[in-house]
Amino acid sequence: MGRFDGVMILTDMDGTLLNSQRQLSRGNQEAARYFMEQGGLFSVATGRAKRAMEYFMPELTINAPAVLFNGSVVYDFEQNAPVWEKPLEEKTAWDFARDMMERFPFLGFEVFLADGEFVARSNPITEKHFVSIRLPLVERPLECIPQPWVKFNLTGEPEKMGPVAEYAQKQYGEEYFMQFSSPYFYEVMAKGANKGAGAETVCRIKGIDKGHLYTLGDNLNDKELMECAALSFAPENAAPAIQQIAGRILPHCDKDTLAAAVRVLEGIYP
Repeated sequence: MGRFDGVMILTDMDGTLLNSQRQLSRGNQEAARYFMEQGGLFSVATGRAKRAMEYFMPELTINAPAVLFNGSVVYDFEQNAPVWEKPLEEKTAWDFARDMMERFPFLGFEVFLADGEFVARSNPITEKHFVSIRLPLVERPLECIPQPWVKFNLTGEPEKMGPVAEYAQKQYGEEYFMQFSSPYFYEVMAKGANKGAGAETVCRIKGIDKGHLYTLGDNLNDKELMECAALSFAPENAAPAIQQIAGRILPHCDKDTLAAAVRVLEGIYP
């Protein structure tokens, strides 16, 4: 028996678990290992694709399913299989993609499958994005990208993304869950797909009471993740809106945010 039996941590990756250089610090690695050795369940809730998550797997050990694609897929890396998916409906997703690409010709359009990623149209923001997540940019016409799709990421300069979000919400708000994950990225998922729903799914799978779920996040796509926890944490670098709803503010992501969260939990579970 360990002090963290029946306790789960789900953390965002970029800007939270990873530092500002998108690296996993030794301090956070050791904190995760200690938490699991003491009986805790640890995993991530990220907007990243499966392969972008796998890049960190040699260093990052988890012992519970991961929430990927901002909640569109819950993936068990031990079984190497998804345990829950919320894909986009094929016909409406196709119509949405064509409409948005024709209406906003500057828009980068990234298309994600549960086990693959493609770019229907690139731009400088998308090019930088794929470099940052260390995945090859594979550009294909929309009609050549296999379905089902689990998420779209619409990219552009921040000053141009407001009208994109406004139009998408007005025309498609009843069909999709849409949110900014950064000023450059507007993400589109099926209704009912978000990090909070993914976290609740992981809790059901692992038999964890949400009264013992603790979450960490830094950006607007972490809102639902923060709201479903017994106590949520945000690093000092988090967006102001996320800091406002966080139960506790922790050190900057460059200062071992996860390790600080585990120290707080040591006080709750002595």
